Amino acid sequence: MKMRVQELHPMLIHAPLTLLPSAVAIDVAAAFSGGRTLDKTARILWWSTAAGGVVAGIAGLAASQEVKADTPKTRDMIFLHGFANAVIVLGAIGVAAWRTGHRASWASGMMGLGSLALVGYSAWLGGELVYSEGVGVNGLTMGRVEIEQRSPPLMSREAPRRIARDAVRGLRWLVGRARQVFSGRERIEPRAFGFTSIEKAVEPRVPADPAPFGFEPRPM
Repeated sequence: MKMRVQELHPMLIHAPLTLLPSAVAIDVAAAFSGGRTLDKTARILWWSTAAGGVVAGIAGLAASQEVKADTPKTRDMIFLHGFANAVIVLGAIGVAAWRTGHRASWASGMMGLGSLALVGYSAWLGGELVYSEGVGVNGLTMGRVEIEQRSPPLMSREAPRRIARDAVRGLRWLVGRARQVFSGRERIEPRAFGFTSIEKAVEPRVPADPAPFGFEPRPM
């Protein structure tokens, strides 16, 4: 079974998801103890997290152009997932750059702890996109011919060019969508946030059919 371009992001995302909590934990420990070894280790982990996030983010931007989103809810879930990840990666780069010239402090530790909540939400959205919406699940979203047209094999000659092209397109789409949302020109589909209370408020309730197969129940 051939691995395709759209499957690169879920394979790479585990590295920064693992490195970030490690960087935060050691940063807090270094701030508490003042140890030089812990401080240096945390600095290396912050840069590793930032680098891993950039690589996974490029793959994610490319994947956003490879998969099929059929509904406004799914499209906006992809936007929220990508935007949150972009904020996390930029934040990790900022902390890593600051830590290059500064020792670990409670400020850097608290920023890291705060980022973990956003990471958890973004990771949950990514899981919902796959397991609830079927995004990227070939058998649910595309036929075999469409898969081959939209997402080439990862080890093919076309793959590097496709990743670069679609990553640029994905970035343009993400930035353009963010501009529309923050300028008030467009609204995010409320159900895309994934909160149960919002879905219940938005989705109309359809009364159950008492005779779904065309047979009326007989009185006893």
